[in-house]
Amino acid sequence: MDGYLIFDNHFHLNYENNFLEGARRFKKAGGNAINLTNLPDYSLPSENYYKTIYERTISMANAVRRETGLTVLVTLGPYPLDYNHFSEMNLDSENIVRNGIDLAAKLIEEGVTNAMGEIGRPHFPVSDLIIDKSNNLLEYAFSRCGELECPAILHTEDLDNARIEEMEDFARRNGLNPTKIIKHHALPSNLLKDSKMNFSIPANRKFVRESISTKKKFLLETDYINDPKDDNRFLPPDSVPLRANMIRQNYPDSWEQTFKNTFRDLPLEIFGSEPFKCLLQ
Repeated sequence: MDGYLIFDNHFHLNYENNFLEGARRFKKAGGNAINLTNLPDYSLPSENYYKTIYERTISMANAVRRETGLTVLVTLGPYPLDYNHFSEMNLDSENIVRNGIDLAAKLIEEGVTNAMGEIGRPHFPVSDLIIDKSNNLLEYAFSRCGELECPAILHTEDLDNARIEEMEDFARRNGLNPTKIIKHHALPSNLLKDSKMNFSIPANRKFVRESISTKKKFLLETDYINDPKDDNRFLPPDSVPLRANMIRQNYPDSWEQTFKNTFRDLPLEIFGSEPFKCLLQ
């Protein structure tokens, strides 16, 4: 699979667990690049909360690069449940989350990280107030991403066509090109919508087959979280390279086009060539 970016677009590592092992499993299966996204940690105090989790994530990214040789992109941002968490502590949750967005934007501007996320709103039913506050914060995050022309990794409920259009409207009115949005944990059916957004599909066999059948471009992800209680929670860390092998073996007439779209063209279109330069030489 030389010449391709066997890239997991949404990969978490747990600072409190043996995080290098997950990265090694990914590489051993044939992967060569991950997008490392910060995890929330509500055991931490609110003071300097985002500074702490962002520094942890950057530190883990550096360790993975050093110890495994993998290409590691980094995505930082407030998790969509953070507003609820700080509200329950009777804190100025909106201001804390805005500051978390601004700190993520600063690190992107400095070239330390590559994208903002995962930002959005809770993926389960919540009050109208929480939805309104989350949407306001999402629009603010989109405005910062628009200023920086950087990707935004979106975490929401499953999106139907109307909600995809809502997200595109949020982006446009805040100066962000919708092509810079990646809907994390997307459904294969989302690919059928005529949308400028991009969709990152969980790398299970069923979803991969359904996504290939659409003949559209898509990214693949595990949403691996390196959970010490269940290390394979959501999907195991080697799922993306294993699905790449499946595509190559089971789709003899179309694997090259799928590889070109999923494992080269789309990552480069969204993130640019600079983060992947070591793999493109």
